[in-house]
Formats: sequence, structure tokens, C-alpha cells
Amino acid sequence: MSIPAPKGQTDVPEFSMRLTEDGRVSFVHLAQARGYLRRLFRQCGEHIVGQFYEFQAQRSGRQNRAYHALCNEWLLHKPGWRIGALKLFGLGEVFGYLEVPHPVTGEVLLFPAETSTAKLSVGKFCQLIEWVLEAAAEQDGVVLQSPDEYRRAKEAAAKKAARAARKEAA
Repeated sequence: MSIPAPKGQTDVPEFSMRLTEDGRVSFVHLAQARGYLRRLFRQCGEHIVGQFYEFQAQRSGRQNRAYHALCNEWLLHKPGWRIGALKLFGLGEVFGYLEVPHPVTGEVLLFPAETSTAKLSVGKFCQLIEWVLEAAAEQDGVVLQSPDEYRRAKEAAAKKAARAARKEAA
């Protein structure tokens, strides 16, 4: 089940589905999915695209944005580093390295076992985000705010502003 993203966000809404024995797909929360689709597509016969992957197997857009925001913030304190290098470094540190001998010199080269964040599962992506938070603090003394802490602080600030507005109005 998914709650559609507020206007202006790029997250694509997701809906849990089950695969039946005969290969058909059925929505777990049918009323929610139908209501969303009716609001989004006013006319019958609209063409839409569906993506299918194992439940909880693909990282979300929110996770991806949080990870890049954390890396970019950390990069402000790592002169000379680029985002691609930091991402590869993190992938190697979290998921290990492969030792590959150079075909000509025989020198052993190290490559991250995972070379891209694109196909990481939700769980693996969480591990990577946790590593960024810990490594930034340990290696460079940079205390980054986790996505959950950021969201809670933003919600608390909105509640405080709403209370102040109500007091002022009364």
C-alpha cells in the first residue's frame, strides 16, 4: 500500500499487489488503488505504465534523495572528493571489495562488490545510508542529520508554527 506523494514531489505512488495462481495481478487494497487511478486518469481507456518487482526489493525515490543529500552535505567537508568517488567508496566499504588481477601486470586491483546503487534492495540501501551517517562522523567529524530526524524536526516546526498562528488568531 502506498500513500500518493504530495503535489510537487516526484515519487511514483506504489500499490501492493498479489500474484494469483493463474498469473493475474490483484490489488491488495483495491478501493485505494481504484480511487487514486480515478483521480489521476479522468477518462476511461487511458494508457498507464506499471512496474513489477518483489515487495520491498527496490529502494524508493525518497531513500535515493536522502542518500544523495547526505553525500552532498558530507562532500562539503571532503575537499577534492567527487560524488561518484564517494559513492563507490561507500559501496566498497559496506558491501566489500572484489580482488581482480590486472591481466597484464598481475597487480591485484580492488573493485566494489556492488558497483551501483540502482539495484540495491531497501535493506541494503538502509545499510548504505547508515554507513554514510557513521563514516562522516568518524572520518571527518561531520554530524549529518538522518532523514528520519530531518522529517521529525520539520513536522515539529510545522506544529509549532501552527500553534503560534492559532494563539495569534485567538
